[in-house]
Amino acid sequence: MLGRAFVDDPLFRAIAPGIETNAARIAALGELFSAMFAVERRTGQPSFGLLRDGKVVAAAVTEGTARASTVDTMMSGLSQTPRVLRAIGFDGVYRALSAFQVLARNHPTEPHLYLQVLGVEPDYQRQHLGGALLDHLRDQARARTDVTGVYLETATEANVAYYSARGYQVIGEIYPVGVKMWRMYQRVR
Repeated sequence: MLGRAFVDDPLFRAIAPGIETNAARIAALGELFSAMFAVERRTGQPSFGLLRDGKVVAAAVTEGTARASTVDTMMSGLSQTPRVLRAIGFDGVYRALSAFQVLARNHPTEPHLYLQVLGVEPDYQRQHLGGALLDHLRDQARARTDVTGVYLETATEANVAYYSARGYQVIGEIYPVGVKMWRMYQRVR
């Protein structure tokens, strides 16, 4: 599902520019997201989704304030290396690591929840499912006294208006692997 939701994502296209067809991009993204979920489960980071018609149609991958260390994440991710290499190759892995380093260095300094990924199955978009996931994440942040808000990045300009309408503010721009990304924050206190 996330592979289909992110098929045209500018950051993924920059990480794996040699993957030309939608079908090949969806397959590669499916492998990457499967690997990401495996690592997130091992490091204890929360993810959640919505079911319709007996299938996951929307999902979010988040990080709390207690992020796993780089060493823990790498150790947890070792078993996923073959899957990631099959999906995007050595050059793609290098570009992905470079991009993720830029993203990690640009988080707000105040304690926050981090929305890494939010995707909705294309056939289910415009049914307020993404908004429901954002509301849930906002409510989680409000329930915690140790965070001031929710942070995310987006590489899709149309998403800036989408997130802005839900209370997020642009706090800057970054350019991992040459892709313009908007840094956005929703304050809850």
